[in-house]
Amino acid sequence: MAWPSTYGRIRLIKDEEPLSLDYIPERLPHREEQLNQLLNIFASALEAGAARRVLITGRVGTGKTVTAKKFGQVVGEVARRKGIKLYYVHVNCRLQNGSFFHVLLKAMRQLRPSFPDRGYATNELLMLLLRELEERDAFMIITLDDAEALIDKEGSRPFYTLSRAHDASMNGPHRLSLICVLREPEKLKGLDEATRSTLEEFAIHMPEYSKEQLFDILMDRVRLAFVEGAIREDVVAFIAELAATEGNARYAIELLWRAGKLAEQEGRYEVLPEHVRRAKVLVWPVERAILGALSVHEKIFLLALSRLFKFTDEAKVTMGEAKEEYKVLCEEFGQKPRKHTQLWKYVQRLAKLSLISAEPSGPGMRGRTTLIGLLVPADELEKELTGLLGKELGVEVN
Repeated sequence: MAWPSTYGRIRLIKDEEPLSLDYIPERLPHREEQLNQLLNIFASALEAGAARRVLITGRVGTGKTVTAKKFGQVVGEVARRKGIKLYYVHVNCRLQNGSFFHVLLKAMRQLRPSFPDRGYATNELLMLLLRELEERDAFMIITLDDAEALIDKEGSRPFYTLSRAHDASMNGPHRLSLICVLREPEKLKGLDEATRSTLEEFAIHMPEYSKEQLFDILMDRVRLAFVEGAIREDVVAFIAELAATEGNARYAIELLWRAGKLAEQEGRYEVLPEHVRRAKVLVWPVERAILGALSVHEKIFLLALSRLFKFTDEAKVTMGEAKEEYKVLCEEFGQKPRKHTQLWKYVQRLAKLSLISAEPSGPGMRGRTTLIGLLVPADELEKELTGLLGKELGVEVN
């Protein structure tokens, strides 16, 4: 066959869009059940003029965002067929700096694109949004993605306010529904009990993908993105195997894209396992934006780990080693070190974010401790964290 080329270079990827992390595919392999759950929850509610509050949980790369966005597309089409005016608004709370006002502003601009960003208090903005929906005889579903950022900054208030938005209009339609997307369900403990129970009324959990499921997802993307014959099934299976340790589809798709680009840069006619191995060094299994949402001491602890792993060939370090390096860095930054119990909480959270692995020590070690592994490149992590801490603490980091 004649291979496509650009300016004389071999092109293995015919369309990069299906390899984008923002791409919403026609079908969602292994998330059809969760998509149908969402549709069933909202279908009757919209017809009855009732509001719904849904909680979606799952680790990084388990399909939370893409399923919510796909739901937005499908429910919009269902509403159109039934003659219901529906607006779906997907808001990444982290990108809105955890600001409830900016979340509402994005929702309002779905109705009035030129709505000003000054001159209104948060509660006034919510009332205007509800009034606008009433005047249009319309409904809105707001998805709060990465809702941890909103909880960290504003606590229970946004969720309580949204869940009680219709208290003044008991007899009229409830026009504003909420989907809350969390990778850390423990964050709900920071909300008051009434708000928490309201959000947990309808809960959908996204389990980690298996190796076989990741293979199915990747093969869908290969058919859409790559020239026929550019990547063998055994190479796709290798990528699925690497990503299966975390069940992370985002990581798998980014590995696939990066391996394809490396093969193209070399002028190869196909993607080889070595391209995948090299891609693994370049690709993080998590979004770098996660680092910005960590607390100062979580960042310092993670920086301590990155520095330890830069100078060791070991796959794991002990909790004690991490603690000592953390204390050294706290002294450098002029920060008071946190106690062991708090550090243990950091380890648990960082593991849930897929930045580290943590497991109890086995036979062969004196005493019991926690063994910690790093799941992202130490050099890159150190650069990111030193930059973030330098800005946050106003110091120059060596």
